[in-house]
Amino acid sequence: MKQPKHRLGIGAHIVTGFVIVLILMASLTAAGLQYVADANHRLKQIVENNNVKTTLATEMQTALRERALGMLALSILTDPFDKDNEYQSFNAYGSRYTAAREHLERLPLTENEKQILATIRELTRAAQPWVQDAVAMSMDHNESISFEAIRQNILQNAMPKQRRIAEQVNLLIRVQEDQTSAAVQNAEASYIQARDLMLLLGVATLAVGMGIAAYVSRRVSRQAEQLATQALYDPLTHLPNRALLHDRLAQEIAYSTRANTGFAVVLMDLDRFKEVNDTLGHEAGDELLCEVGRRLKQAARMEDTVARLGGDEYVIILHELGNVAVPTVAKKLLSALNVPFRLSGQSVDISGSLGISLFPEHAEDASTLIRQADIAMYVAKRAGKGYAIYSPDQENISSRSRLSLKSELREAIQTGQLCLHYQPKINHQLKQVIGVEALVRWNHPQRGFLPPDQFIPLAEESGLIGSLDQWVLKTAIRQIAALREAGYPLTVAVNLSARSLHDTELPVLIGDLLRDSGGNAGMLTLEITESAVMSNPSDSLVILRELDRMGIAIAIDDFGTGYSSLAYLRRLPVDELKIDKSFVMDMEENENDAVIVRSTIDLAHNLGLDVTAEGVENRDAWDTLTILGCDVSQGYFMSKPLSADKLLLWLNDSPWSAPPLSGMSSTR
Repeated sequence: MKQPKHRLGIGAHIVTGFVIVLILMASLTAAGLQYVADANHRLKQIVENNNVKTTLATEMQTALRERALGMLALSILTDPFDKDNEYQSFNAYGSRYTAAREHLERLPLTENEKQILATIRELTRAAQPWVQDAVAMSMDHNESISFEAIRQNILQNAMPKQRRIAEQVNLLIRVQEDQTSAAVQNAEASYIQARDLMLLLGVATLAVGMGIAAYVSRRVSRQAEQLATQALYDPLTHLPNRALLHDRLAQEIAYSTRANTGFAVVLMDLDRFKEVNDTLGHEAGDELLCEVGRRLKQAARMEDTVARLGGDEYVIILHELGNVAVPTVAKKLLSALNVPFRLSGQSVDISGSLGISLFPEHAEDASTLIRQADIAMYVAKRAGKGYAIYSPDQENISSRSRLSLKSELREAIQTGQLCLHYQPKINHQLKQVIGVEALVRWNHPQRGFLPPDQFIPLAEESGLIGSLDQWVLKTAIRQIAALREAGYPLTVAVNLSARSLHDTELPVLIGDLLRDSGGNAGMLTLEITESAVMSNPSDSLVILRELDRMGIAIAIDDFGTGYSSLAYLRRLPVDELKIDKSFVMDMEENENDAVIVRSTIDLAHNLGLDVTAEGVENRDAWDTLTILGCDVSQGYFMSKPLSADKLLLWLNDSPWSAPPLSGMSSTR
């Protein structure tokens, strides 16, 4: 009896010990998990705090850069209105800089950060008199002070002091990046400590301990990965973010320097992305950004990096790519966007513009390479050619030239540098001209004739688009009234900007212009885009109905390229749909384009609307449109856009024109 009792007692001790170990292990596991949770919480707080600091420091950096550009702009601007606008912008950026710095100073700071901010504060105080002096010289500029003196004062006095401030701001940003990196390393160290503790307990308690240790290890690993992802990857597209992009660029520069090779940096910006957001909503915009990122990754190679820079901008690092291969790769990346995107139940066509910089040909540091790619991208966007490779002469085109053109555009509107060209519109049944479309040109005294795409965006940016629209309306109505007086009963179509479409005074203005010219509402057609209407549907509908009540025809321009709802278009007082030339020019070779043209004509006629086709370049296109029942066409097959004088000659000589009517009045 004693022996069994002895064995039972040993078993009881073993069980008791095992239970104690399990309890101890459970306690230590709970403590370990709490330790890791606290560490991760601290890390998250550090990352979030540093993100706020980095954002504020970046705001300071941007304000300093814009104020530097503002000082230079003030020194070259001569128009008082433009100079005052630039001065107000200069002061506004100063306020943003001060607000960002003061916000930073109120945040919890390390001693190093406090020291840097104190240095920034002292440098700012020291630079202020020089900056104020430079601005005062620019604002009070007279013949006694030469432009070169002002420029030298800015470059030799104000700019160096501003640059020292910017260097300290850059140092502050690097400190934030180092703190974030250190916090991630601390999280990884916490993970290692917790893992070792769990493994040790697992060895002591065999399978049970190993199971618990594995669970804790997986839990901590996931948390560490999530934090690393938050710090280095874009939360929407899951592509590398700006921080990881700069790290990858640094690695690529180091590798290329050792291997004596090169690589390319490509910056892509989506065209008309704002239109998608405004029309289909931000959820559709987010969906588009994710799909673009996925397609770019598929188009790139495994060794390349695709990152999201922010907004609708992406950066692709093309490993070991030379100048010769750039066109091929650029076309491949652009072709990734060729297939329409399906967003909110609608098929949407999106294109992009690429800017490309090369290492080491153009620059040898990451920031400059990205900046140069950004400059080239804007050149490509303005030229509408898909991609552009950086060259030094683009620096002037992208900044100084645009600033100068903005200043000169106001003078151009006031001094008669603008002119209108007219492209005839031919009726298919009559085979005769029935109207014209007015197209604005700028006869710049130094640059020659500038097409609309080089100055219309500037007019929109500078707030001159309303004045430009009024000039075009006034000139077109006056010139077409003169043609009608000469016996040519033509109508004129004028393109209207989104801003003018939302101007409640527009109907009154047009009524006054028609009365002053002796014309009537029936001779005028206003062309508007789908996106202009959909940007503010309620206001647009009120103004369009008033114009329709006056007897003015309304046409939807570039139909099929926007994202508007057909159900909404039915509510608009529209008289005409214009088929975009991108569909017409390729319809003989592209069956999809032919189907779109045929469907648009049928749709318009079913809604009681006329149809005008743009971009008719040859006889085959004209004949096809005639067969499909198109009402009116315009294009180089019939006539290119002509000045008012040449239009009159064309009307006298062209087989598309009927003889003038005698005794006709423009008020008929």
